Parts: sequence; structure tokens; C-alpha cells
Amino acid sequence: MWLSGYTQEQALRAHFITKKIDLDGQLLEPEWTSADETTPFWMTFPQDSIPSQSLTRVRVLHDDYFLYIGATCTSQKQGDFVVQSLKRDFDFEVNDAFAVYLDAFKDGNNALGFGVNPFGVQWDAIISDGGHKKKSINTNWDGMWYAEVWQSPDKKIWSVEIAIPFNILRYNHQQTEWKVNFVRNDLKSNEVSSWVPITRGFETTTLSSMGTLRWQNTLKKPGLSTVINPYVAVGGIKDHSKEEPATAIFNTGMDAKIALNSSLNLDLTLKPDFSQVEVDRQVIDLQRFELFFPEKRPFFLENSDLFEKLGNSRIRPFFSRRIGSAGDDPVNILYGARLSGNLNDKWRIGLMNVQTESPQGATTHKNYTVATVQRNILKGSSITAFMTNRQGFNKWQPGSDYQRVGGLEFDYRLLASRLTGKVFLHYAFSDTNTQPARAFTLKTRYKEKNYSIFFGLDSVEEDYFSGMDYVPRLYHQDKVRDTTIQIGYVDVRNSGYYRFFFNEHETLDFLSPSYQLDLFFNQQYQFLEYRLELDLTLQFKNSAYFSLQYSNTAPRLQVPLLLDGLQLPFEVGVYHNQGYLLTYDSGQRKQFSTHASIGYRYEYTGHHFDFTSDFAYRLNRHFNVGINFSKQDLGGFDNQEEIIHFVLLGSKIEYSFNRNISFTTFLQYNTQKDNFNINARFNWRYQPLSDFHLVYTENYLTGSFAPKNRALVIKLNYWIPL
Repeated sequence: MWLSGYTQEQALRAHFITKKIDLDGQLLEPEWTSADETTPFWMTFPQDSIPSQSLTRVRVLHDDYFLYIGATCTSQKQGDFVVQSLKRDFDFEVNDAFAVYLDAFKDGNNALGFGVNPFGVQWDAIISDGGHKKKSINTNWDGMWYAEVWQSPDKKIWSVEIAIPFNILRYNHQQTEWKVNFVRNDLKSNEVSSWVPITRGFETTTLSSMGTLRWQNTLKKPGLSTVINPYVAVGGIKDHSKEEPATAIFNTGMDAKIALNSSLNLDLTLKPDFSQVEVDRQVIDLQRFELFFPEKRPFFLENSDLFEKLGNSRIRPFFSRRIGSAGDDPVNILYGARLSGNLNDKWRIGLMNVQTESPQGATTHKNYTVATVQRNILKGSSITAFMTNRQGFNKWQPGSDYQRVGGLEFDYRLLASRLTGKVFLHYAFSDTNTQPARAFTLKTRYKEKNYSIFFGLDSVEEDYFSGMDYVPRLYHQDKVRDTTIQIGYVDVRNSGYYRFFFNEHETLDFLSPSYQLDLFFNQQYQFLEYRLELDLTLQFKNSAYFSLQYSNTAPRLQVPLLLDGLQLPFEVGVYHNQGYLLTYDSGQRKQFSTHASIGYRYEYTGHHFDFTSDFAYRLNRHFNVGINFSKQDLGGFDNQEEIIHFVLLGSKIEYSFNRNISFTTFLQYNTQKDNFNINARFNWRYQPLSDFHLVYTENYLTGSFAPKNRALVIKLNYWIPL
């Protein structure tokens, strides 16, 4: 039975109050007692279509300045809560928690999420693309809101009071209704439930499955508000490759947020410093094409879907990591400005401009601009027009150095997100090309509880680039001649799965066969290569799973390929590869968890063995330690007698003193990069959105452990509302 039909029946009134709620986690004020209460929740996992066994009751209040949400959560079992950490923005899926999702414009496209675990740790997220997939949830955004919890002595009941200032929400004050859903994780009872029912296989953030929140009083029209967030960073850096003394670091800058109205923001940054941002987790990279790493820098995050969601995962005209210190050529950002948000319930706009300084010893500067206009249609679909521009300057004089991409995109989510897809057409222009280069996509997916089927077509011409794009398959790196060649392609994709559920079984959840087929052609639609993957997954109700994968590929090398460690490259031509991969994951709910995979592939003219594993131990909610290990061996290749070994050993040690103070250390030993990295970060959130950071990083050679460089940075920022 398709449960989205219930959403028309689910409604809750937010009572207006004149007295501010004193947050203590206990819903004892008379205002809570007189407020309307949600109807019973529906189970989402391990089954759906049945009422939840764990009782959750939610009430909503509001005054002119705050939205108040109170929830009482009852569990079937006594014992400790399943809580992984006391750090903000915990992994929501593997923690006991309560969350609310708010779609203020009722467009079915975008929402904000606010969650709390039984120890009062906060989780917040920006939800885009209708919330129907994990990639739609961005937890790097932080808002200033408040929450307190209470626990019963036997830990069978906990309650939470949440106060969300209206000035961090984006809404039309004249609207009398919003869309809302509430979600509860009771993992010690192995249950996930929601107020508006959600079908198995769909994310709990799916915005097409939401109820109605009705305001008792019209919301107050907010005025212009401004917040500034200045920072100072001091420290030192020592480069051991240079026989020079350590260099002092002193940086100051500022971020500012100006709410032009209740739904439109102007964000400004001046000489931003991102030293506190968590380092990327390293991997052994033996792929033909570039790997993807997500953006983590705060300036690029709010309303990021207007910019980062352009294109698709394989063809991105705008990739913010190309800008500044996250790019291949690290340079500082001098300033940036971003105007983004809703003009009304139908129209959204985004305009971003970032200026970087020139690389060391050069006089060239680069300016990056992206502009988008989005029209919401059909309750969950949208049409977007955009333009990107990377403009070069020489001694601050604009020149003819530019790269631009413009395009039109149509995202659709129909039939309560069962039918989703995207169509776009882009044209790229540059000072070096006389004709524009085209890229287009046609893709669609139909999904039900038991199955999903996907078809897609990507096409990219060889001169498609924006100076800030991410199109990995377009760029072929020729290490022999130390150059990169762009080669256009057409990719026809088809994938699907089917799930056989074991609803009555005590431990088994489902068995799922799946497949993925990619066919690649050149721009004249002449066949080039294929990739086929077949998977069989056995999922358990405790979230553990086994997976067996078979792959058969026939890559056609169009430039010589030289893998790290090999003496001779693989020449241009077609190679027939096939391999097997076995994976086990224990799930992350237990104190000790593991993820391990072992694979063997006949690859090019030899073989490739790889073993990866992740082990995590949670002593309690304060202390977590994780170890990841990867070993890859290359051997049996023509004209290469010895076996090449690559080893990656990493560890993450995290101690949370409380909700506001934490210490995290990363250790990463990577023989492929000949680097051993230490990154230690101490963070104290001494008041909301104001932080003290102490960051130490050091790099060594893996063979001799000779030091390469080290740095120590102290950063302090202060959130000042005006």
C-alpha cells in the first residue's frame, strides 16, 4: 500500500502563546498541556504500514520570535540509549534521536531539518532535491537554535524542548500553513517511526510525505537583521624542505549575514580562514579519473543546492572546491558575496561571486561567479537557468581569459517521489574556443518499496569546461607526456534492484539482487567500452549486511595509462577486466562495529588485489576510536616482475567532554602519497556559533619518517547579532 495518501489527513495546529517557554526538557508548562498533540506515529523500519510500537507525542507552539517543538519519546526497552557521540551533527541514522523537517514554502523541493539526541546534542541540515536520497541532506550547515532534554531514571522515557528562532528560517510570513514531518529513532528497540507514514526504501526526509502545520496566529513580519562573525587566527608553520625559520601566521577576517527579508539572505566574507575544517579522509587512488570529495567550508554551504546541484554527479559545471584553498593550486580567497533564497513560494535566486588572490609569484587573479534562477512547479519539480563565469585578471586588469557555462535544467519529482529525474542542456564558452561545447543529460528513475529501475543518458563534448567544473571522465591524464587531454563521450546507463523482504523473520530484513550497466560511445555514437556490475546483498534487521559483487569491464584507453608504482604504461587499446568483491558491514549501532571488503580483479595485463577494513569502538558517548586499513597489490603485469604494494593506515580518535568541547585527532599513513599526516583539533563552542579552535598538523615521509612540515593555528571567532 502506498502510504503517501495519508499526508492529506495529517495536520497539526501551532498554538500562539504570549509567554516564552523556559527550556528544561520537561513539558510541564500549561501551554504545552493545552496544545494539540500529534496522532500516533507510523513505523518506517523494520516494517511499514503498521503503527509504531514506541510511543512519540509532539506538540507545537509559537510566539512572535520562536517556534517551539516539544516531544515526549517512550521506548519499549530499558537500558542505555544508542548515542555515538556528543558532537554536533551526529550521524542521525545510527543514533537515538528526534527530528523535525520544515518545508516553509510547501514546494516539496527544499526544507530545513532539526534533530536532537537524548543527551541534548543538536543536529541540523539543509534538505534539497525533495529529500528523496541521502545526497539531498547537507549537515555542514549550522543554525543558532536551542534544545534541552530530560530523561527518566530508567531511560525508557525522554523528552525534548526545541526553540527555533524565526530569523534563521526562510519563509513567507503571510502563509498560514507550512509542511512538516516528525521522525523518531528508537534504535535500542530497533525501530524508526514518523508522524506522516513513509514507505520502506524511501528516506525519512522525503518531502512529498509531509503533513500540514497550521499557525494559530499570522506570523510576524521580520525586519532587516544582520549578524557579523569576525575571527582572528594566529600560529606558525615550518617547512623542513627549506632551510628557513618558521613562518608566523596572523590572519583576520569576517563573515556577515544580512537577512534582507524573511526568505532572502546576503552572505559576505572577507579573507575567510578555513583552518578548522575537518581534513579529507585519504584513499588509495588507482582510478583512471579524479575522485570526488565534498565541500566542507562554511561559506559555500547555505542554499548550496542552488549552486552545487547544477548538473549531476558526473557533470558539474560548478564545483566550489576548485575555488581557493580547496583547489589544485592553493590560493587565498580575498572576498566573497552570496545572495540566495526565495523571492516567494515559486521563485528562488542565487548569485555568488568570489575573488581569489594570485598564486605565489604570479600576477594573475581569478574571479568566480555563478548565478541561478529557479522556478518551482508541480509540487516538487523545478526549472533552473544558470550561468557560471571564471574570469582571469592580470594585475587586476580584466583580460580575455575566461570560461563560461550557461544552461537550462528541469528536475522532476512526480507521483510522491516514485518517479524522479532530470533533463538539462549546457553550453560552454571560452576565449580559446570558437564554437561552444555542449553537454546534456536525460535521466529517470521509478522506485517502489520493492524495486527501483533507472535509465540515463549523459553527453559531453570535448571542450566543455568552466574553470570550476567537475567532469572526471572528460579529462584523461597522460603521465607519460605530463599532459591532460579532454575527450568527449556519451554514456548510456541502466541500473535496478529488487528487494525480497522477510517481514516475519526475526533477523533477516531483505535479499536484493541488483545490476548496473554503462555503455560508452564517442561523440559520433561509435561504441567505445562497457562496464557491468552485478550485486547480491543480504540485509539484516540490525542494519548489518553481506554483499557479493561481480564486475566485467572493457575499458578503452585513449591515452597511455601509467599507474603509480609501475615502470611502463598500458598502451592505447581495449582491455578486458573482471573481478569479484565481497563486503561485510556490521552496522554502526553496536559499541564495536566493522566494515570490511576483499576483492580480486584481473585488470589490464595483470591482477589487482585489495583489502579494506574499518573498525570503530565506542567506549561510551564521550570516547570513540576508529581504525581504517587498506592494502592494494598490483602484480603479474607485462614487463613488471615485482608486485607493487600500497598501504593506507588511518585512525580517528575523538573525545567529547560535553556538548560544547571536543578533541579529535586524525592519523593517516599513506605509502602511495609517501606521507604520514597528523591532524589534531580542539574545539570549544563557548557560546552559540562562537568557537575557539586549536589545530595542529604535521606531515612526515613514510619511509624515513623525516619531517616535511608542521603547523599550529589558534583561531577564535565570535558571533555578534546587530
